[in-house]
Amino acid sequence: MRADPFNLNPDLLYPIIDATTVKRTRRFIKKHYASDMIRGPDGRMVPIRFPKPVASSIGYDLDAVLPGFFARLEEILMPEDGHPLLRLARYQAERYPAGGAGRGEDTALVGLLRSSLLKRFESSAEAFRRTVGRMVHEHEVFLEALERGRIVRKEFFQELSAAEDEGDIEEILAVSEQAEDAAAYDVARLRADVRADLALLREMAEKTAKVRPACDPKLAALVATLAAIAKAARDEAVDAEDERQKRKVLVFSHYEDTIDWIEEHLRAAIARDPRLAPYRGRVASVSGAEARGGVARDKALHGFAPVSTGALPPDTDDLFDLLLCTDVLAEGMNLQQCRNIVNYDLPWNPMRLVQRHGRVDRIGSPHPKVFLRTFFPDAQLDRLLNLETRVRRKLAQAAASVGVEEAPIERGAEAERSFAETREEIERLHREDASIYEAGGTEGAAQTGEEYRQELRRALAKYADVIRELPWRSGSGMRKGDRPGHVFCATAGERIYLRFVPEDATAEIVGELGTCLRLLECTEETRRVLSDEMARAAYDAWGRARRSIFDAWSFETDPANLQPKIRKLNRDVAAFLRENSPADIEQARLDRCVEAIESPWPRREENLLRLAWERPFATAADRARHIVEVVEGIGAEPFRAPDPLPPIGIEEIHLIAWMAIEHEDAGVPRAALTRPA
Repeated sequence: MRADPFNLNPDLLYPIIDATTVKRTRRFIKKHYASDMIRGPDGRMVPIRFPKPVASSIGYDLDAVLPGFFARLEEILMPEDGHPLLRLARYQAERYPAGGAGRGEDTALVGLLRSSLLKRFESSAEAFRRTVGRMVHEHEVFLEALERGRIVRKEFFQELSAAEDEGDIEEILAVSEQAEDAAAYDVARLRADVRADLALLREMAEKTAKVRPACDPKLAALVATLAAIAKAARDEAVDAEDERQKRKVLVFSHYEDTIDWIEEHLRAAIARDPRLAPYRGRVASVSGAEARGGVARDKALHGFAPVSTGALPPDTDDLFDLLLCTDVLAEGMNLQQCRNIVNYDLPWNPMRLVQRHGRVDRIGSPHPKVFLRTFFPDAQLDRLLNLETRVRRKLAQAAASVGVEEAPIERGAEAERSFAETREEIERLHREDASIYEAGGTEGAAQTGEEYRQELRRALAKYADVIRELPWRSGSGMRKGDRPGHVFCATAGERIYLRFVPEDATAEIVGELGTCLRLLECTEETRRVLSDEMARAAYDAWGRARRSIFDAWSFETDPANLQPKIRKLNRDVAAFLRENSPADIEQARLDRCVEAIESPWPRREENLLRLAWERPFATAADRARHIVEVVEGIGAEPFRAPDPLPPIGIEEIHLIAWMAIEHEDAGVPRAALTRPA
């Protein structure tokens, strides 16, 4: 609950996930269930087997779509030097108080908008054009309302869209609860910045509107890829049925607008291109809607993979070989009849590709290999990733709109490393490295306590007596990875602590369990390498680790540190209920509701509370009664702080064991020992 919401990385979540789930990855099952059998679709027992993932890249030139446009987009969204041209002032009017100072940092909402615009542009010119077009309309409405002395919030546009006549904005403004008096704002400065933003948005909308499917190199590359898949299926097939199964393709995009763009072009290309003849009349698409093109979602799924989806009559016919879809199909679907996935967007989040890949890389797949193809703008990849890093860095600095009182990124070094690791995964995929699919996730996300426990069982079965005889404070060393330092395992009271102390004394000590365990991972074949230098450094490193553990323990001895940080909305609502207790609500019920409100709330539930709080009522009692019903309907629970720890002295923290880790590229020192680690 205290964690930075922008840095909920797998290492931070590892202890919670391990305590609440049984997580067995693809790699774990292959390693520990290699000779086991499972019942197949026909009822017969078959060996547990996964297909082999084959990753490949589809290159295209982003600049060929709109020459020179990407350089302009960098200036608009987030240049390397200076401020972005696009201020997105309309989305952060609170930065323009009457008589106030400058704008300050972007809100998190604005950071997310910048990131979304970049990703939509890479996805397709059409997805970008539609988004920018909607933003143009909203900016025009915002300025029109501003001329009438009103500031509209984002919820106002939902009311405007629902109105029968969107042109009658004055009437809607008069009754809307999502518009407020502009007197509290610096209207002149806000108007100037919104107008400047509108001009930039119109410029981008006009340029991207010129893109036609026939001149889109990304669409052309998709057509060539589908033609190659159809040819490979024909060449490898033993019969017509086998050919149909081998040519099945899932084309994923994060955006429904891009799916629309692809579908319109592909249907035309399939009709005229003889290479794509096998797909004629066998194309369907799926998005968030229940039906597309007159085909219901379930009908599309059963028609695409009737066997693996377990279709029942009358939906057992094999109708489709090409399924275009958003990430609505990225989880929980059995589509292993298909052996081809095409990821049309750059994998900004590599774990999203792993989820998609899991639709076809499943036990029971009839295919020895599955093919995962991903689009990459080869010439612009480095610039794209650099731009996204700049946007994310700014986003990480924004606290105002995420409801936290301190900046979201407190541990800048860890955040930067998280960004770097994501980039490394993307670059590995670009090099057609399939290891992320083999592992079942990124390095941190594929980590599982099941694996460690299995290794521990094996070690205890083989070396139990040796382990029991080891004295406390025993240490060893090994050479691996690129993070040299020392890992310490220590105890304080009934607790066990792990700490990684980097060799670089200026770097932060790592206390996340997942990170420390991953740094310690090794096999019986890993050779022990403990140089004199690392052995001597262990003493100072242990002092730092001990101090870190002591500080963590001491923090939990103060009851004030164990109380949650309650946002202003929750405090205001709780105070209101105390002052306006409805006569028909029992005091115990009201007290429990107030306690639940004075707890940390997720953003989604907080938004529901805000709607209840801002809804107008005739009396305060009616309002209070409604809030109680909403809180109980949400199922919010009072926060129970843990008991504080008793104070201890630093000498009560005892070292159990330690491991020195030397850089993988380090030379073998003269005094190195080479016994098994």
